[in-house]
Amino acid sequence: MRFYDREQELSALQKVHGQISSSSRLTVVTGRRRIGKTRLIRQFCQDRESLYLFISRKSEEVLCNEFMGYIEELYRHQSYGRITRLIDIFKLLFDLGEQRELIVVVDEFQELLQVNPGFFADFQHLWDSRKASSHLHVIVSGSVYSMMHRIFMEYEQPLYGRADLVIKLKAFPISTLAQILKEEHAFSAENLLASYIVSGAIPRYLEILRDAHALGREEAIDLIFNEYSVFADEGKNLLIEEFGRDYGVYFSILELIASGKTSRVEIESILESGVGGHLERLEKDYSLITQVRPFNAKPGSRSVKYKLDDPFLAFWFAFFYRYRSALESSNIPYLKERFREQYPQYAGYWLERLFADIYIQSGEYNRVSSYWESGFTNEIDLVAVNDAAKLMVLAEIKLQKKNIRKDQLVQKAAKLRNQYPDYRIEYRYLSLEDLGKAF
Repeated sequence: MRFYDREQELSALQKVHGQISSSSRLTVVTGRRRIGKTRLIRQFCQDRESLYLFISRKSEEVLCNEFMGYIEELYRHQSYGRITRLIDIFKLLFDLGEQRELIVVVDEFQELLQVNPGFFADFQHLWDSRKASSHLHVIVSGSVYSMMHRIFMEYEQPLYGRADLVIKLKAFPISTLAQILKEEHAFSAENLLASYIVSGAIPRYLEILRDAHALGREEAIDLIFNEYSVFADEGKNLLIEEFGRDYGVYFSILELIASGKTSRVEIESILESGVGGHLERLEKDYSLITQVRPFNAKPGSRSVKYKLDDPFLAFWFAFFYRYRSALESSNIPYLKERFREQYPQYAGYWLERLFADIYIQSGEYNRVSSYWESGFTNEIDLVAVNDAAKLMVLAEIKLQKKNIRKDQLVQKAAKLRNQYPDYRIEYRYLSLEDLGKAF
């Protein structure tokens, strides 16, 4: 699949890179696996002199031997002697960087914690003492978000404050997904929503669907739900290293949120234990969930729902993890049946999320949210407000237009109308066909 999107990230990288003529610069690229970090970096490094170093869990001496081979090849097979410490590899690179500009890419940087936990303190001293006299652009990337955040963002860590640029790479916007579907002659509103749900607009998953000609809903179901599916263990592979030994509790919480149990009370009643600390860590340490309060709620309001931010992980927990017994017994027809059975309600929820994103990205509204009253009554799917223009848009969102009850939306909005008497209220009734028209 060709390279899509990422113009802002490439521009930011170029801006920092343009400064290495005066001194070295450090860029950090984070994001979950399959998001396209390496592809972005390689795209940026095209036609620029660069050195790519991948940190695997080998001994430090073996890694040094491997990296020295790359360095000697880049510098026309010059011999620099035997080096057995990674910090000495970087001392050599700083020496070479005094002679000419060079991009040094260090992939899976957080793995250095396993190879040599003392490396970061050594690198801090080296960076501080040699940065001004060399012309390196060191780009480090990592997939374990919590570890990368700790290394570069926590005050007590050696590398805190050293990064000149931090890029947290996200999934493609829905507009890019629509572009891909159009280029592959697979665009329809139904395919756009279905491919978003099962891929989360994650580049690698879209590539798999595209290469298998499975960008349509039914084709995607056949590809994803099969005995040899590459998607079956993805959630587990992505998150076990993040969570460590407590992964079972976190997985149970995420499964419940993905399946529609979105309040703390619901989660704790099912698990029969307190989960406040786990919810806080899922939000603040792992950036996997977000608290959602109703429109106009006061700060600190206890009327809170939780949502999973990653559509693919929500899909994986709602179907693969929830029905893991069927998966392990190769009961694929059962999995497909459950997915088709639950799809209308599940897809309706993500259609609401997509419209909220579209309204946010339009730039026309300074507040976009959903609304509900005490006891989760009088729910309104979308509230978008332009306070400067005193405009409030209230929207009911359903997969099919025929299921929209216009009179109910007006009734549910009574309290909001009283709270905003000077605002012009627009009622909108959105469905899957409107999603297709947006692109």
